[in-house]
Amino acid sequence: MYSRAGTIDDEYIRYILETYSAAIIRLCYTYTRNKDDAEDMAQEVFVELMRRDEPFADKNHEKAWLLRTAVNKCKNLLKSSWFKRTVPLEDEYTEYDNGLDKAEGDNTVMQAVLKLPEKYRTVIHLHYFNDLSIKEISAVTGKNSATVGTQLARGRELLKNLLKGDIDL
Repeated sequence: MYSRAGTIDDEYIRYILETYSAAIIRLCYTYTRNKDDAEDMAQEVFVELMRRDEPFADKNHEKAWLLRTAVNKCKNLLKSSWFKRTVPLEDEYTEYDNGLDKAEGDNTVMQAVLKLPEKYRTVIHLHYFNDLSIKEISAVTGKNSATVGTQLARGRELLKNLLKGDIDL
């Protein structure tokens, strides 16, 4: 995967893109709520990976690093003055080819998740769409495990009420 000189070879890049690109784009979409911005942030994650000099300890470290980097890139974008001054062209969630298709389930669930406040949206997405445990989500987001557990429970409750139609966010 890594060559002797510490650079990343084409085979490793192909593996990373095939394995993680859809998950990273979906995660970025939960932050940006815009397909193009999500793809841009995913590209930034992969560029950051190309600049990385040291190999990962294992697959879990690799996945956690990629997701954490994606979260950081998205947060930086959302804080930027450029992003705050832009107006999105799309108002509604749209499907696109990078993993958000009907094969992955009902889009009403994804639309409901996207309506949740960021703190709940992120933990729910990481837990259910990326299959991360509370401890892993804690490492990715930099939050305490107890906080992640609480946000996950509250997010589930909000999501349940949203899907039932009891509340509207």
